[in-house]
Amino acid sequence: MCFSATASFVAGTVLIAGGAVSLRRARDLRSRFLGFGAFPLLFGIQQMSEGVLWLSLDSPDVAQPGGAALVFLFFAYWFWPFWVPLSAALVEPDRTRQRLFAGLSAFGFCLGAALYLPVLVDPDTLDIYLVRHSIQYENPVMFPGEAAKTVVRLVYALVICLPLLGSSHRQVRIFGALIVASVAAGFVFAAYAFTSIWCFLAALISGYIVYMMFALARDERAGDPARRTLS
Repeated sequence: MCFSATASFVAGTVLIAGGAVSLRRARDLRSRFLGFGAFPLLFGIQQMSEGVLWLSLDSPDVAQPGGAALVFLFFAYWFWPFWVPLSAALVEPDRTRQRLFAGLSAFGFCLGAALYLPVLVDPDTLDIYLVRHSIQYENPVMFPGEAAKTVVRLVYALVICLPLLGSSHRQVRIFGALIVASVAAGFVFAAYAFTSIWCFLAALISGYIVYMMFALARDERAGDPARRTLS
């Protein structure tokens, strides 16, 4: 997250509290909604980990990638490209879309493993800087040029965004549109620290999940299949 350790810890605390609410609502619906219901909690944990990292970044020098950085990057690199399409698949009533989202989840798992495991095995390949009051994660061994980094970011964004935008649930599509906006903002305004700033924006947007759980519960209680799946 950008700005400071305090901002990271505050955001993380609020999201964890919101996650407890959304998980309770998801449990009251059906187990298939738990994937989305966990978003705020998991984003909160991720932001907490970056808050811990911030405490070691009191100068523009390169920081040593410790446990906090590896926890943050586990979510950023590996977990989200797998979990987001899986969550969309679990709530998707249309069989064709469900299979497509599940396939994207499997692809996201492989993509995430390719991004994260080299850092986990050899953390010294990772450089961490403070740039414009934001944390920059660089891996010059894996991405020696900007072109390769941009391509991977685009593929990553598609894996995350397509299942959300293609969902049969209107609330999921709204969440997807917000995530697309955050990705676009990261590309345009914060490419210098895309990983940190996009995760911060997505974490804030995940607060929408709390409302989404209540809205989905309302639709479930309405008992209107067309409204639940196609609204």
